[in-house]
Amino acid sequence: PMNIIFLTDGIPRKVSVGKHTITFMKSAPRNFAYQGKVTPLVVAAMKEIGQGKLTPAELQKIKQALSTEEEGVVEADAYAAPRWITDIILNLKRTIV
Repeated sequence: PMNIIFLTDGIPRKVSVGKHTITFMKSAPRNFAYQGKVTPLVVAAMKEIGQGKLTPAELQKIKQALSTEEEGVVEADAYAAPRWITDIILNLKRTIV
């Protein structure tokens, strides 16, 4: 079963809709400061996987996802991420043609 989770700067709570539960989790405002649509998802995924645990296949998928983002957005958004993620994103950006 899939869990539906939304990050919010409001009150954390759970809402039941039919057989599904939607969870609203409190998050820091900096997690909403991204300009792009793909970059915040990439950053969240990298945080979930963890530092030093990304496989080459995952890095390739991240590189492919970032290539769909508008020019300049990836670099701007990279600096809003934790340092270890910023380094990875900027290195991947350099290899995107």
